[in-house]
Amino acid sequence: MVQARPGSSHNGLVAASSPPSPSIDSTTPRRFGYDEVARALLVEWMDGQGQVIPFTKLRRSCPCALCSGELGRPGRFQLDPDLHPGEDELADIQLVGNYGLKAIWGDGHDTGIYRFELLRQIGEAGD
Repeated sequence: MVQARPGSSHNGLVAASSPPSPSIDSTTPRRFGYDEVARALLVEWMDGQGQVIPFTKLRRSCPCALCSGELGRPGRFQLDPDLHPGEDELADIQLVGNYGLKAIWGDGHDTGIYRFELLRQIGEAGD
């Protein structure tokens, strides 16, 4: 992994700014990055585990109402499970407070906030 330039998360790592915890937490990230060649999000957790989450898996797991549905209405991937151009191209990542990560996709989609607990679940889930 390559370190990100100050103020940039593209092609590098973003250090997570979480408050100190008395115990090591499996859902507290140490840092994030992404590998464009492998097309995957890289997560290093405070418990020492590392995960490689493919962009396709990450996008299909988007928790926003548009993608996952809400109030009994189906989400985008329930209606059309195919990925279209740009939907699995990660353009950037941003930290959201001390609890999540926002993905910005090549098609402009940017409303999903992946809570750290969800990211850990996605990384641990089989294909």
